[in-house]
Amino acid sequence: FCFNYYARLGNKVNNIDVVYTPWSNLKKTPSMDVGQVGFHNSKMVRTLRVEKRINEIVNRLSRTKVERTPDLKAEREAVNAAERAERKQHMREKKRREELERLEKERQVEIRSYKGLMVSEKMTSNKQIAETSKSLQELEEDFM
Repeated sequence: FCFNYYARLGNKVNNIDVVYTPWSNLKKTPSMDVGQVGFHNSKMVRTLRVEKRINEIVNRLSRTKVERTPDLKAEREAVNAAERAERKQHMREKKRREELERLEKERQVEIRSYKGLMVSEKMTSNKQIAETSKSLQELEEDFM
């Protein structure tokens, strides 16, 4: 959760309202002043009235406060590069799956086709049968 102080001098005065809301509920538009925020859903906002300032808490917060100036452009480029790499990986996998499916379809079509059924090397003519000197009944029995 993110917390904000309504009063600009929130850590120096008593009787302040502390507002608790998830960061995703914060709304900031370009027309707002510096330090001003709004909320998308007012039902997600919790307000707590602090009657008297507690120095221990304020000091603990100020000790853990970290200010950094991130290189937003480099971070954005890194995120974009990671997204591009992920998309490329997905595309490679998709192409590989499509190629496997295409090969499987070709194999199934080859299995179902009659192309391999009528091969002249496997055929026997009546002359060849007559030359083997086997009777028709013997050939039928061999066939079965």
